[in-house]
Amino acid sequence: MRTGIILCGGRSRRFGKDKALLTIDGVPMVRRMTGRISQVVDEIIIAARDSAQCESLAAISAVPDGAEVVCDPVRGYGPVAGILAGLSASKSEYSICLACDLPYVNPDVIDALFGCAEANNSDAAIPKHPNGILEPLHAVYGRSMADACRDAMGKGEHTIRGAISLLDDVLFVPVESLRRFDPDLRTFLNVNYPEDLGVMT
Repeated sequence: MRTGIILCGGRSRRFGKDKALLTIDGVPMVRRMTGRISQVVDEIIIAARDSAQCESLAAISAVPDGAEVVCDPVRGYGPVAGILAGLSASKSEYSICLACDLPYVNPDVIDALFGCAEANNSDAAIPKHPNGILEPLHAVYGRSMADACRDAMGKGEHTIRGAISLLDDVLFVPVESLRRFDPDLRTFLNVNYPEDLGVMT
């Protein structure tokens, strides 16, 4: 069994409004993403920052039937709390954690990341760019990441890297190895500014 977790709790400060509520071609971004990842996961969890955001997502029909919605355990803490909320609700040994602003998330890439984690029995499979930049919100995590997030929060650590550093066995997956599934690596293309929507073709 595999789980897809979409993290909606970000404040979207650069964008200027809640990216989780964006629509592209009339389809809510979150629903667009769930439609893509549903091909390769067995359950979908939406991690919202609070009950008000849950209601906003429901109001625009962003949450598909059958998806579970959870809220961050500590409001305003950041993505570490969202990952913890999602993984705590997950029924799977491995879950893909995704930012909510990835309109071209590629199911073949996700399948490959799950395969990497499962084949190596790793605590995480995290894409890594040649310049060293990681994609921790486009990564597969095992159950141990929930404990790592909990421990990180207990230390006042807000970064995902801080939680990852507490894992024993992390597999960094070169993004170049994923080009055979997604030649332009559009799966990692996120929407940070309103003008980014202009290149959504």
